[in-house]
Amino acid sequence: MQNRISFFNRIKSSALELKSTKSIVLCAALIALYVAINTLSVFVTQELKLGFSFLVLAVLGMQFGAITGTLAGFLCDLMAYIVRPMGALHLGFSLTTALTATVFAILLYRYELKLWRIIVSRIIINVFLNLLLNTIWLSQLYGNGFWALLPGRIFKNIGLLPIEIILLWIFLNAFKKAEKRL
Repeated sequence: MQNRISFFNRIKSSALELKSTKSIVLCAALIALYVAINTLSVFVTQELKLGFSFLVLAVLGMQFGAITGTLAGFLCDLMAYIVRPMGALHLGFSLTTALTATVFAILLYRYELKLWRIIVSRIIINVFLNLLLNTIWLSQLYGNGFWALLPGRIFKNIGLLPIEIILLWIFLNAFKKAEKRL
């Protein structure tokens, strides 16, 4: 019962972040950072993109929680598309980006930063969001079969998993230290 209360308190606290001017300003700055980092992404193929914008989504989730982080994640994807349109706009990708921030929020918001939390969040995101959802969106968008796209995406998401976890650990710890100094 205590975990359930704690979870709902974190949801309420996340919603209250939308009333804080400081939170909105930091959230807007992080959305701008996401857009900037996303423009540096590299497409290996039409369906396979490499980038570091997930680091900003992790900070959004960790800093603002599920409500504000999810909303900001959705706005990140839309703003990135407006600044640098790549292909057709597909709101499925915006949903995936929002859900990525949500997963980070559920596992990192108002918790002590632990490596196992980063590992679990990254596995959930890579398997369920990147491999399953994004492959569905890509197959809808480009007309390629889901099963034809999956092998290359499995290689990318599983192969990069340890690197993404290490980058998240370093980046989020650095953010926490910077936040304490401010």
